[in-house]
Amino acid sequence: MASAIPHLHFPVAWKTNPRIRKRKPATSCSLSEASPLFRAAKHTIDAYVKSGMVIGLGSGQASGMAIEYLGQQLRAGALKDLVGIPTSVVSASEAAKAGIPLGEYENSSQIDFAFDDVDIIEERTLISVIGRRRLQGEESIIQEKLVVSMADQLVFMVKEDLYKCGLEGSIPVLVESLNWLETAEEIDDLFLGDAEVWRRPSIGHADPLGGDFPLVTREGHSVLDVIFTSPIASLAEVAESLEKVDGVVDHGVVSKFPCKAIVASESGLSIVGNRPTNTVGGV
Repeated sequence: MASAIPHLHFPVAWKTNPRIRKRKPATSCSLSEASPLFRAAKHTIDAYVKSGMVIGLGSGQASGMAIEYLGQQLRAGALKDLVGIPTSVVSASEAAKAGIPLGEYENSSQIDFAFDDVDIIEERTLISVIGRRRLQGEESIIQEKLVVSMADQLVFMVKEDLYKCGLEGSIPVLVESLNWLETAEEIDDLFLGDAEVWRRPSIGHADPLGGDFPLVTREGHSVLDVIFTSPIASLAEVAESLEKVDGVVDHGVVSKFPCKAIVASESGLSIVGNRPTNTVGGV
């Protein structure tokens, strides 16, 4: 096997932070009612969560706020008999601190409702990308996608600037570690001229081969970041193309119909789904 990727395009400026910074769980002092994301988190719980539900608990800043607010509602008696299904180790820790009873997604036959953060989301289709942030410990794109896909109802919480058409940036792709290089080259050929393919490192600086310590997920997969250098016309088409590549296990594109997005801005919240957009001002 070759020791370098002869066909991969190496971006010059794209590097990761050499230090791993774990996302801090939201705390009561971090919940600000002036924050658009907090308003989105609060509206998500108030509008969609009912007593007795099994809830998929998302990962990210808004999800952390929603988890803490959900715990407050449980302690106040406004909600009861809930079970949370975490999408990550971080959301499980946040839920435990908030006093939310937890279950495991492997043992859940039904999830009534789930909420989650996304890295970016496509207008109209609400197809989104997760997993751009560096995975920590036992976090899993597979677990996060499985939990949200099992939910009867799904809401994404996102800032206004991340809700757009013509998406840019990277899509993480999980591949079999044994033949990751061949898979990377095939993906590079697939998007030739439109994207660059780098293997994600676990620590340190990134390079196309994953640096000195390439990341291996808890399931034993390597992570390739497919970094698009031009706007993505259709996330659905990208996902379909990736799924046809030998060696690809999964990817960070999430597509679920129906679902809703709560788009947070300073002027209010826009609730977007398979119905016309409504604006919830001052929520």
